[in-house]
Parts: sequence; structure tokens; C-alpha cells
Amino acid sequence: MGSSIVLKLLKVTHYYRNKKTKKWYLPFGYAAEDIDLNNVSLHIYQGEALGIIGEPGSSKKLIGRLLSGSIHSDKGKLVQSDHVYYGDIEDRKIVNQTVKDYVKHIVELFPYKVSDYKYDQVIQYAHLDEKQLVSQLTKQEFAQLLLSIARSSKSNIIILNHVLQYLDESFTNRAIELSNDYINHNQTIVFIDDDVDKIEQVSNYITWVSHGQIRMEGSLKQVIPVFKDHERDRKSIESKEELSSFDLDWKKSRTRMPEMTYNFKRIERYNHAKPPIFLVRFWTLMTSFLIGLALMGILLFNNLGIINISAGNQTPLQTQTKGTYENKLAYGIALKGSVKISGSNNLTLPKYSVVTIDGENSKNYRLNESGKSYTVAKSKLEYFNPAGLYEKHSFKTLSPYIKSNYSKYVEYFNSHLHKDHDTVKKSLVPEEDNRFVADVTSQPIKMIFNDDNQLNGFVMPIVNKSELKDKFNINKDVWICKSGDGYFIADMKDNKWIYIEL
Repeated sequence: MGSSIVLKLLKVTHYYRNKKTKKWYLPFGYAAEDIDLNNVSLHIYQGEALGIIGEPGSSKKLIGRLLSGSIHSDKGKLVQSDHVYYGDIEDRKIVNQTVKDYVKHIVELFPYKVSDYKYDQVIQYAHLDEKQLVSQLTKQEFAQLLLSIARSSKSNIIILNHVLQYLDESFTNRAIELSNDYINHNQTIVFIDDDVDKIEQVSNYITWVSHGQIRMEGSLKQVIPVFKDHERDRKSIESKEELSSFDLDWKKSRTRMPEMTYNFKRIERYNHAKPPIFLVRFWTLMTSFLIGLALMGILLFNNLGIINISAGNQTPLQTQTKGTYENKLAYGIALKGSVKISGSNNLTLPKYSVVTIDGENSKNYRLNESGKSYTVAKSKLEYFNPAGLYEKHSFKTLSPYIKSNYSKYVEYFNSHLHKDHDTVKKSLVPEEDNRFVADVTSQPIKMIFNDDNQLNGFVMPIVNKSELKDKFNINKDVWICKSGDGYFIADMKDNKWIYIEL
């Protein structure tokens, strides 16, 4: 698998789950039951064959449509780095063309020059009659057609939404061949499906979507058995009352309203109460009218609507693009000491702080901290990309080189990960409570808090350093390895381990 992220959803929320039409007065009229996807972040890597699974009604189909860009989220953003081919089994219903016309139109959009007879090859591979209407194809026939188009598209990213489950054995084998080919050529393919057995055959990584949220991600061995156990439990329930109580925590989590403003926090506190529709409409219209009236007055009486363009004021393209940030998704660690970062409110990050890098140019990183943007010189932070091809070692292998205060009680300490700051400090009492890094009282262990002020790591001493260097052939100041759900970063200069679980 390659090291770069080619497709990602960042904190995406999407509404309208139970709404037939999009109302003009939303989002102020949202209710809890309207949330389809809630705060979903998904990163898809180069060379990855990702399988997305989930119980019925989990909104995994919607994730495919968001990833393809065919629909847009209400909150959060999509980042695509390359050409995407997207095939959705539901499109069959809305295509009133013959197979030949449909394929011919799709082939013209391929990211390479094609021969005049390419569409014939696509149709023959799918075993279809070119004169058939697409809308009259069976789901199996349309699935065969989508697989054939995907194979011929040569797009660096393919997304197939509920296609696998309708393929017979011979076409399933073709899907397996396509997946293996994409992995071997360091390209990316995503399968979203209900047929878990077929997903296992075509994927090398799994994301489990549950009630509009990412529930679990990992290798096939990590995720598939847990999901199958969950589905056995769900399907064994016969009573409607028991079924409504099944997975209740996840159902409630789906319907948490996003905290956009103080007013939304109050709405969330009072069980998602929403203002009356007529009141929302009235105040929205009134506000729009007043703003428009004010702008019209400014334009009429102050001539502010006139723009003078002179040749001497044009900015050269080179000047405009200088310092432009390229989007990234990585992390920076303050290993050299405290670091000052610049933004609307300048901040000083203490040593071992971990921050999100969402952009870079030739000199600086752009950081995202608590939803605000900051910049810092590249030399100030140690760059850490979780997509990197790091060595993998079990905690058991690493534990002889980790201070026993942490290694003996690792399960206790790690049970606090991903909990918010206030909750954590009740158990792991800090000596001096700091927003980013705080010492655990009477322990040689520090806590690290992420952008959302949740615990996502620890700092602890290295022991048996020379043995550690010999065993893993470490000849640099910073050594990183993957372990379980997180990463161990060895700061050899300061004799410290930093454990990060993102």
C-alpha cells in the first residue's frame, strides 16, 4: 500500500435521512432523526482495496456517493486527489438509454484517449445486448456492466456501490482479479456492499459503518469476525421491542446534533428541540430583506459597487501562487521543545504536543487546532504521516524497552484513550493541568491531548536503550513503528517513547 491519502472525508455530517425534500429553511429546522451521517472521517490510501460494510440502514451507500462527489455533505469536506470512476447499482433505475448509448457516453469521459470500438469491448465483456435499455436490465446484468466499465476506465480510484452482491461466481472472480490488479499497481479500489463473504475476497482493509458513523476500521481479521458476531446477535432478536433497544448507544450517538454554535448546544441539551417552522421562515426572510436593503443603500450612496481595474494593479500569477498551501493530512510532534504557532491567537505548544497538519508549502506547515488555522515553520515540528510504511511490532516485543510504570499497566492507561480531557483527569490526575501535555501525578508518564481535547497518547521513558538500538537496527534520532491500534515513536535523543493512537 502506498503512503499517500488519495481520497478522504473530513468530519462529514449529512442530513435528510427522513426528509422527502430539502427545505429552504434548514439547517435551523433539523431534528435528531434527520441525521444520516454524523461526523464521519474516512481516509483511503493509494494501493488500498477498501471494503465498506454495515448493517441495513447504516448509510454506507451514502458514503459511496459522498466519496464520488455525486452529492455534497452539509458539514465537513471531501478531498479527492485523482480521477474517480463511480458505479452505483441504483443508477439503473434512472438511465433511459440503450446499453450502447450509455456505455458510449461513459467511455468518452475516461481519463485517456480511447478507440472508436472501446464501447463494444465493454459490452462484450459484460455479456450484454447493446440494444437493451439500461433501465430494463436486471440488477445482475447492470452489476456486470458496471464492473466492465470500471475495469476499462483505468481510473486511479474506483468506487463500486452495492455491485458485488449481484455478481455470479464468474464475475465475482473477475472482481477479485480487478482488485488484485489495482493493489499490485498501487491504485485504489473501494467496494461498498452487503455481501461480507465477497467483500472478504476483494479487500485488504475494512471499514465498518454503523448507524451513520465509523464503528471500526482495520484488517480483515480484526473487523470481519467482530461484525459477523454483531450481525448474528442482531438477527437472532425476534421481538421488536428488544430490537429497538439493540445497539442503543450507537443509535443515540447518531442523533447527536453537531455543536455548531452556542444555540445548537442548548438545542442538544434539551433533547434536540427545534424552533417552529413558521418562526424560522419569518426570521430568515426578515434578516435577508434587511441585509439586502442595507447593501443596496451602501452601493447607491457610496459608489462602492464600482470596481476600477488598472493594468498597473494586476498581480502576477507567480506572486499570487507563492506560498500556496497544498492539502495534506499528517501530524506534527514538538520534539525539540516548546513551539510557537501563529494564527488569530498565537499559541505556544509544549514539548511532545501532537497537532494535525492539513497543509504545507515550501517553508511552513498549516495546522488545524480546535477548528482554527495556524502556521509554523517546518523545522519546528517532527513530521509524522500515519500512512507511512512503518515496521510493525507487537507491544510484547517492545515492552522490555518501555518503562515498567507504563508497560505493566498498559491496559489501564490505554483504557483512557479517546476520552475527553475533563473525564481523563479524574482518573489520571495531572500534576499541573495543561491543555496539550500534562504529567500524571507521581508517574514518569505524560498525557497528550489532541485537537479535540481528547487523550490520544502518552510519553514514557525508554529503558535498555542500547539493546533497543541493536535489536531493531536503529541508527537515527527518531524511530517510528506501528503497534496494535497506534504508533510508538522513539525519541532517541531524549530517551522517550511517544505512543499515539489516532
